[in-house]
Amino acid sequence: MKAATSYNRIKRAYYIQTILVFSFLFWIVSSGVAQNQQPIIDSLFKVKKTIQAIRISSAPKIDANMDESFWKDCPVASNFVEYAPRNGTVPTVATEVRFAYDDEALYVFAVMFDPHPDSICKELGRRDQVESLTTDYISFDILPYNDGLNMFEFKVTPRGLQNDCKYSAVGVDITWDAVWEYAAKITDKGWVAEVKFPYSALRFPKIENQVWGFNMWRNFHRKNEFSTWSWVDNKDNNIFSYYSQLVGINNIKPPVRLSFSPYISGYIEQTTENKNWSYILRGGLDLRYGINESYTLDMMLIPDFGQVQSDDQILNLTPFEVRYDERRQFFTEATELFNKCGIFYTRRVGSMPRNFYAPYDSLKVNEKISKNPEETRIINATKISGRNSKGLGIGFFNAMTTNTWGKLEDTITGASRRIATQPFTNYNVLVIDQNLKHNSYVTLINTNFWTPDDHYSANVTGVETRLYNKKSTWSIQGRLNVSQKYQNKIKPDFGYDYTLVLSKTSGKFQLQVGREEINDHYDPNDMGFLTNNNEAVNQAKIYWLIYDPVWKILNNQSEFVVTYNTLYKPYAFEGLRIQAGNTTTFTNFWSTFVQAGIYPYGYHDYYEPRTWGLLYQRPQYYDFAWNMGTNARKPFRLVINTFLMNSPSVKNFQYSVSLTPRVRFSDRFAVTLSTSYEKNLNNQGWVKTNFDSLFNVITLFGRRDVNTISNILTVSYIFNTKASLSLRARHYWSMAKYLEFYTLNGNGTLDQSDYKQNHDINFNAFTVDLQFVWYFAPGSELSVVWKNIISTQDQAVADNYWNNLGNTLHSPQTNSFSVRVLYYLDYLKLKKALSNRH
Repeated sequence: MKAATSYNRIKRAYYIQTILVFSFLFWIVSSGVAQNQQPIIDSLFKVKKTIQAIRISSAPKIDANMDESFWKDCPVASNFVEYAPRNGTVPTVATEVRFAYDDEALYVFAVMFDPHPDSICKELGRRDQVESLTTDYISFDILPYNDGLNMFEFKVTPRGLQNDCKYSAVGVDITWDAVWEYAAKITDKGWVAEVKFPYSALRFPKIENQVWGFNMWRNFHRKNEFSTWSWVDNKDNNIFSYYSQLVGINNIKPPVRLSFSPYISGYIEQTTENKNWSYILRGGLDLRYGINESYTLDMMLIPDFGQVQSDDQILNLTPFEVRYDERRQFFTEATELFNKCGIFYTRRVGSMPRNFYAPYDSLKVNEKISKNPEETRIINATKISGRNSKGLGIGFFNAMTTNTWGKLEDTITGASRRIATQPFTNYNVLVIDQNLKHNSYVTLINTNFWTPDDHYSANVTGVETRLYNKKSTWSIQGRLNVSQKYQNKIKPDFGYDYTLVLSKTSGKFQLQVGREEINDHYDPNDMGFLTNNNEAVNQAKIYWLIYDPVWKILNNQSEFVVTYNTLYKPYAFEGLRIQAGNTTTFTNFWSTFVQAGIYPYGYHDYYEPRTWGLLYQRPQYYDFAWNMGTNARKPFRLVINTFLMNSPSVKNFQYSVSLTPRVRFSDRFAVTLSTSYEKNLNNQGWVKTNFDSLFNVITLFGRRDVNTISNILTVSYIFNTKASLSLRARHYWSMAKYLEFYTLNGNGTLDQSDYKQNHDINFNAFTVDLQFVWYFAPGSELSVVWKNIISTQDQAVADNYWNNLGNTLHSPQTNSFSVRVLYYLDYLKLKKALSNRH
């Protein structure tokens, strides 16, 4: 009785809290009055602009000094317009930019005026971290085909830190890195930047008179103000339709784009299998070749990924595979085309062998496993990607992994034998993507996984399109994927997955309705990633957005979402979820997120039982999340994330709290600690599957308390824009303690069982990644890395955190020290250097 009363109190408190939060947010929005704004600029300033680059006879020295006389003769791009927070008004500070070019590159000189140069935000970081730092920057957006779809973005900060990425109809590729020169400095009038964009870093049509789509974005970080040279309406998602033009670049030719990046690396390693230190020397080569002005060949010979950041392993009690982020540069850079239709998960290439556990199943008496690689070894990988002047994008990817073997050793005789865990494998992807009018596209993609020795092939073909109306206010997106599996002497298996989404994409009020259906035979997982098939998802979303400041609110987004899930075959109800959420940024730059959701009819889970045809009827439950972040521009910032979930009928109550304080001691030195605690009381889930004497399935469930503590310490020290030192240490501890056991009935309910075996879990993952990086020349780097990895799992649940941590640190571990040098060699520069010698 007391327990029931306690849960009823929690339930009432939850509803009261939810009502109060949403009432407060509604009151803020409805009763707020607009702040005083600067005058709206004349409509003439909103028209599309044109700026001309002038041809020069000799290249400037990239030093952020306007010493060359020609800069004064260049037309000036000025009259920037505020984008946010007060769209269409006069910016607080002025900006002036000039352009010049020769046969090798485009040159830009930008002056960012600031009446208080001593207060300019200028935090240092590593390359491509600009948007996460407290720093001003200017961004140069170049669309060489002027197609409103494909854009190269280059950012520079007052301290000369660079950031580059590519945009396409698919989205943004933040991992793309080009080789370009830049310099910046702070002056008594603000700060200036001088940039050289070699034509080898761009893709442009082979025509006499170039007309490039162009815009510039200035981030005046002290006031969180963004301004653009060409006015962009912040209520429209299709920002490229507002871009202006850069003209005057004539009689230039796309250069020969050929570069080599040879590397050599050395490792000293100690593993859990071998406590003796081993020494490894590796070498390889990355090659990049511009097939023509549109398409590029990238090739990786004998790759080395030993310095990639360790994965954040977790205790996985679900029936689904954990998806880890891709961090290997070759597989993240210039791969936006390959993301179409969602059927290529690059982590499959070089992943755990398909028959990794075969050596364990083959062990004989007195045998031990002396070697069993957790990753297949990549021999080489090649990709071709690009888009021509007619908007035709082509992507081709191929990779090969060599035979992988596990080794078993007789502990008495010393004899050894090998077990194949994965034979030679070929991975192949082909993409054809055509740009259409109004930021629309249509795509055809195919992936193929082939192991010749096993006579096995898995093939997935996808078609995808997104169509906008002329004003880009509405869109329709459709996708159809078909999977095919072929194996010797086995009937081919076919499956499909389709998605259809209709969206209103602009304005204060936006909406989206869609359906995805995955049949029971669809399986893309040889090269893709899908947690479960045999499901249909129907969803409707309604958004309400506030773009301009109102009262204490800088911007705001509210949403209401309804999701209805069913099985595909047989058609059966899974769940109905109703949720509402709100994200708000205030004028003091604090931000909040609140979300509440409910499954009013519970959830029929057909996957947790791990046997098809069974289901587990999870009772009604509801959840609530609240997140808050303080001003990121301050030296101290705190982010708080909270979550509550309650299923009253089974007394399943879950809550989690995470705190992430960050202290920026200087523009060079920052420390972040992310600590979280999660408690899941009376959680019910699958334990094991047994069979009775008649081979009938007996599915055991357990009631368990699951506690999880995670701590991540991140320390970074930036020596300058070329050199940095970073440390990331993570300890994850999760323990599941079983309280009682049940058998699963045919109707999805549970009956108590007298099963008594111990299934408690004590799981630890501890990793340290310490890295020093020095970019000693354009495109070239030296990196020194220490990695420490500990992973343990047993049934002895520790009594407290510190004892558990001590036991973990004394467990077998893998240590690796490595040094890697990569040097960038450009064909044109080599040719020029050799010519000068003669």
